[in-house]
Amino acid sequence: MIFNGQSRYTAACYCRLSRDDEQDGMSVSIETQKKVLEDYCRSNNFNVFDFYCDDGFTGTNYDRPNFKRMMSDVKDGIINMVVVKDLSRLGRNYIETGRLIEETFPESGVRFIAIGDDVDTNRENLDLDLMLPMKNIFNQYYPADCSRKTRQAFKTKAMRGEFIGSFAPYGYRKSAADKHILEIDEATAPIVIEMFEMVAYKGYGYNKIARVLSERKILTPTAYQAKQSGRSYDKDPYDWNLTTVNKMLSNQVYLGHTVNGRKKKLSFKRKRVIYVPEEKWIVVENTHEPLISQQLWDTAHKRLNSRKRTSKNGSVNIFAGLIKCDRCGYTMTIANAQGHRNYFSCNTYKRKGKEACSIHYIRYDDLYDMVLADIRAKLRVVHRNEDAFVKKVLKKLGSTKGQQTERIKKEMTVVESRLKELDAKFDRLYDDRLEGFISDKKFKEMAVRCESEQEQLNVRLTELQKQLSQQTEIEVNVSRFVETVRRYTDVDALDRELLNRLIDKIIVSDKVKTDTGYTQKVKIYYRFLGEMDEDCFAK
Repeated sequence: MIFNGQSRYTAACYCRLSRDDEQDGMSVSIETQKKVLEDYCRSNNFNVFDFYCDDGFTGTNYDRPNFKRMMSDVKDGIINMVVVKDLSRLGRNYIETGRLIEETFPESGVRFIAIGDDVDTNRENLDLDLMLPMKNIFNQYYPADCSRKTRQAFKTKAMRGEFIGSFAPYGYRKSAADKHILEIDEATAPIVIEMFEMVAYKGYGYNKIARVLSERKILTPTAYQAKQSGRSYDKDPYDWNLTTVNKMLSNQVYLGHTVNGRKKKLSFKRKRVIYVPEEKWIVVENTHEPLISQQLWDTAHKRLNSRKRTSKNGSVNIFAGLIKCDRCGYTMTIANAQGHRNYFSCNTYKRKGKEACSIHYIRYDDLYDMVLADIRAKLRVVHRNEDAFVKKVLKKLGSTKGQQTERIKKEMTVVESRLKELDAKFDRLYDDRLEGFISDKKFKEMAVRCESEQEQLNVRLTELQKQLSQQTEIEVNVSRFVETVRRYTDVDALDRELLNRLIDKIIVSDKVKTDTGYTQKVKIYYRFLGEMDEDCFAK
């Protein structure tokens, strides 16, 4: 901390530098920024509380550790001034940067200074300075333009069939001569070939392949990458799973094709990545040596398609993705073992055994009949008396349509009215104090009472707003469910579309032995409503 006499300002000196700024050529190092800020504060008799430096962080967002630390000190009232070398050091997002300068800092009683841009929020008529928002816009333009050029460069490379991923796919490595070219990795390529052969010639599915690789202590792709790069890996390095195997068996890179553009960043300002539809992927064929032949690929995928479990009428498993284990929460999958007709069992149990979970066995036909009966019962209730059904459901979900909402709105009106009265009362108290009608001591006592009541009312108002939001959501969800049910007058059989429209999930418990046999609890959660009736039982 640097003290300069009795200055009434305690300053935070903020510095930032990213790789984009280094390419810009206009910014300077963290150390140089610190020297500029220190000299400025010393010459203006400002006390420096601390230097807050983010080295290697972009200015397009505010997810920076020392920026957050500084804003925490602002919130706690520790500092009342923020000084930066120029506006771009604070940030390159013109909306958020403008909000900080024009709203957040003034509301917190913080003076903001950008030395190089001659910005000082203590200066009169700063809000009329049109150059301030223009400078922030220009500061954002640079990373936006860099992002556009980078995307275009990557697209050009992708169109040429160059590999632009961070890591080579399992079974390959990047060429030492050119990192955009893939070469076969002799250590892992045989594993990939064997995986395709397991499907094509042995009829194995994703889970069986994952179990075989785990039992043989084969490193997973991520564990292998970590080992090759010398990084630590704190998860089970042999825990192959269905998703990993599925992605590998559907990756055309093993046919010798380069596939780019599967995902992209939503914005240069955000880290969030979204997946691109397959028809928009950039696929360039025959760019490197294939690991498998087209014939092996076709045979394997033909077997995979034929492995889709079917119900008794020959249709594809209509419950896929809906059946969940009540113990581990994972999806239950369909199987057909010798001596057993189609049945569902816990996927965790199949992958990791009884130590991880239990089988949760339930016959397909039993589940089918149970769900069909429950859906038909719900349809009959709704079609028989829609209004009565809505009232019953709203009551179960803690709402009485209209009445509860109106009660909350009325109380909110009363609370908001009282808050306005307290604001006016505080203004009158302040005027009376200035005019000398009341003493400072009396003003403080009455002000404390006003503020205390205001805090309590604001807490209550927040609670009421939350309750109103919940009530509105409940009413909307019930309406959506009824609208969905109106599509169906009667249901004689189940299909995938019907189930996905009406049901969110079906939770299956283990069978429990009783005096009369075995009982199994099954909970059906409907879309928009959740679990609506007593538990269903399969015996």
